[in-house]
Amino acid sequence: MGSMLCACNEEDKLMYDQTERSLNLWFGSELYSVRVEIMVYNYAYRPLGTELDSIQFYVKLIGKSLEEDCPFELEVVGGDSSSLIEGKHYQLPVYVLKAGVSGGYFPIYFKNTSDLKNREFTISLALKTNDWLTIGAKEYSGLKLIVKDREEKPIYWDNDPEQFIPLKQFFGTYSLTKYQFMIKVIGKAVTRVIYRGKPTAPGEVSYAEALYLQEKCRVALVEYNNNPDNPDRPLSDEYGPISF
Repeated sequence: MGSMLCACNEEDKLMYDQTERSLNLWFGSELYSVRVEIMVYNYAYRPLGTELDSIQFYVKLIGKSLEEDCPFELEVVGGDSSSLIEGKHYQLPVYVLKAGVSGGYFPIYFKNTSDLKNREFTISLALKTNDWLTIGAKEYSGLKLIVKDREEKPIYWDNDPEQFIPLKQFFGTYSLTKYQFMIKVIGKAVTRVIYRGKPTAPGEVSYAEALYLQEKCRVALVEYNNNPDNPDRPLSDEYGPISF
């Protein structure tokens, strides 16, 4: 079955003529069952000092396997494209799916800009068809993004009635400066700790991973505050020096 393996209830939708090739794409993990229909990118939570940030999407090749590297591109097919401008706010590079590979993660890049402050836009992207690849199944044929620049405290920072362990138990009092530092150290925005069950959504981490990330932030903060090249040391927010 190779690249045709998928969740049972998706099998009929994903069967194609094996002489053709198409790409399914989505946000989330490589599992169809946990795909994210709409991804949110918030400029307010860019890692500190980052000129070029990114989010990842996943592609799955359907059909005959590739015998050589295959380039592909995304194109804008809807949304606020006159306000959210390719080249100014984000970049869509030429991607390459390697020969013999049936899937993989690829980035959409976001540039450092301040002209979206307190604004929100949507944009829809789809595969630009070429001589090697066609658009995949309808429900996996496009990517929808909400892009904004607005500080929003994670919902589960102070309280989590389902999992019982809020983020503050690991990372202390919330502040924008602290959260931006965390994102830079961790490499992603942590939004929830899953104590019971397995993390599935982007931003969710397990209890064990949260403990590890807490210690990682502590070590990084000590290094930051001991570095004479950082003029704002000790790193502080509205409550005083940051701690984890």
